[in-house]
Amino acid sequence: MKRSVYTTIVLCLLLGGCTPAGPAPEQTTSPPPSPSEPQSTQALAAETPEPEAPLGSGEIVYQEGVEPLTAEQEAAIHAYMTAAYEALARLEEPDFAALFTNQTQAAASEAGISLQIALRTMTEGVDYSLTGYRYTLNCRETAVNGDGTVSFQALETSVQNFAQFPGVDSERGRNFHSFVLAETSEGWLVQSHMQYDTLYGRLMDGGDWQGDFAQAYIDAMPAFLEEIRSAQAARAEAGDGDAALPVAEHPYDRAAALAYADQYAMTRNDSWADFSYSGGNCQNYVSQCLLAGGIPADPYGDAVWTYGGEGYERSGSWASVSQFVSYAAANTGYGLAAQVGAPYGSGQPGDIIQMGDGDGEGWHHTVLIRDVVTNGSGAVVDYLVNSNTNDMRNYPASLYGYPVFALTRIAGWND
Repeated sequence: MKRSVYTTIVLCLLLGGCTPAGPAPEQTTSPPPSPSEPQSTQALAAETPEPEAPLGSGEIVYQEGVEPLTAEQEAAIHAYMTAAYEALARLEEPDFAALFTNQTQAAASEAGISLQIALRTMTEGVDYSLTGYRYTLNCRETAVNGDGTVSFQALETSVQNFAQFPGVDSERGRNFHSFVLAETSEGWLVQSHMQYDTLYGRLMDGGDWQGDFAQAYIDAMPAFLEEIRSAQAARAEAGDGDAALPVAEHPYDRAAALAYADQYAMTRNDSWADFSYSGGNCQNYVSQCLLAGGIPADPYGDAVWTYGGEGYERSGSWASVSQFVSYAAANTGYGLAAQVGAPYGSGQPGDIIQMGDGDGEGWHHTVLIRDVVTNGSGAVVDYLVNSNTNDMRNYPASLYGYPVFALTRIAGWND
């Protein structure tokens, strides 16, 4: 399916979504098994467990002017979303065979969820199962295709409640989904589904998003997962290391940076340009957080970090992850004092993490640490982070699915 340019989401009245459950059926008492019925059948009936109730729920909302799906078509999408989240919640491998008309597509979607389950079980000492979840699919396009299938594109916003963090809502936004639904003798089923993740990005980089990538995704997943596993093991082996920060005449106001990060993780500050649809807003967001924490713009010398105004233009380092890392590493004198490439386990709230996929083309994403995640021994094993573009708030860094992470510690700034 061809990738279209993201448009600004304008939520409208709820036109469709989960149909409220009807009244519970009248309970009846079954007669006891006949004495002539084999004992094994009686035992099997007694041991058959009741289906587990879903741990969460979801809804579909439509942008103004978008034709809503029928209740049956929505039900096919909700069936997929519920199965996916229940697999993540219980950390159990999914089975999408009955939900799809195309079993290669089903297997590709299963591989994507299996990759997430592997990420959630990779960090020792933490429990990334879910106690609850809720999702909203913000639909921006539906279409009836020439062959009678129906296309549905949406950006998902979700809240996940990890068992590791009681009472914490881990939020994720702008997660792209594309469904194609087909009507069969069994009702409406999913013909194909694409949910953007890091592996999809790697496979589709440079393409026009046309064609069937399902088998390519299935084939690439095991090696990609092993790459992530090896990189995480290397970070764990390195430990905390030497976390000595450079000298800073003025401290970094971490509390102010975190307050700004919380306010604008899932939305945008209208006073700033938004690069979400033109390369990504992640570094622009992190740069704003640092500015809110007292780090001044730096237009002086060869290493500069500026956002425009006051007689100077916005520098590449303001919105580019790789260029910001270069600035932070090279800057001396006035402005930011930071430790680039700090030991990964030494991070504190307000520090930042760069992420990449090891393809030699630099960094692709950056996030701000909101909190540290420790195991039973008190060792730092992960971070809760905030970010933009794929908007996140209080979300585990390790679940992004990038193999390569690097920590930049913020000391403060110098005159």
